[in-house]
Amino acid sequence: MSTTPHILITRPIGQHLPFIEQLQTMGLSVSHLPCLAIEPVADAGLQSDPAEQHDSVLFTSVNAVRQAHRQRPLPWTGLAVYAIGSATGQALQGYGQTLATLPDSPYDSESFLAQIGTCTPGSLLLVKGCGGRGVLAPGLRTLGWQVDSANVYRRRLPDIPEARVARIFEQQPPDLISITSNECLQNLMTLCANHLPRIRPLPLVVNSGRAAELARDLGFEQPPLIATPPGDQGQLQCIARWLQS
Repeated sequence: MSTTPHILITRPIGQHLPFIEQLQTMGLSVSHLPCLAIEPVADAGLQSDPAEQHDSVLFTSVNAVRQAHRQRPLPWTGLAVYAIGSATGQALQGYGQTLATLPDSPYDSESFLAQIGTCTPGSLLLVKGCGGRGVLAPGLRTLGWQVDSANVYRRRLPDIPEARVARIFEQQPPDLISITSNECLQNLMTLCANHLPRIRPLPLVVNSGRAAELARDLGFEQPPLIATPPGDQGQLQCIARWLQS
């Protein structure tokens, strides 16, 4: 490890600066290689008031909150509003949105299904990105909910010149990599295809056990550090422990 520990963060452009500032406060040097690009979906079906057809709405990510707000400004009234995770809940509250209940740890699809399983089923709008795990809608329907989806954004592999990737590894190779999703990790492997022998020995900090399993499947040599809770708070705690060790 270099004298000043160096971390590579991989989150999308526009979602990296506050995290970088916190890492720098901890004494790390930081490089940013965005491994996801977020694009809005222009017609996501939010032209009419969601409360006209639904009694509940679930936002699945911070990106879902931001993109939905661009199309139909928050707060929304007349329906129960849920968030899949703590960061998503904070993003909603930042727009003045009242939540029906706070998210439950570990802040994933399964924990939300367990939480809402105690509620009387109704009609729910799922505000999300295109694709995803595909767990929530079937799970909700099994519980008796009528579910519609508004896909407000899509994820894609960013266009990153190889020269930019190479500079990261030539100037000061990272000692640790921060990963926020499985797709982000898979895209890292694609963008850094010419540098895999340097990447696979490095430790990762990830947000879930599923991401840790994927890292092992992709050939990473060290068991990833799993943020608890998932998100910035848990990642910063993991990184602090890594620094101490």
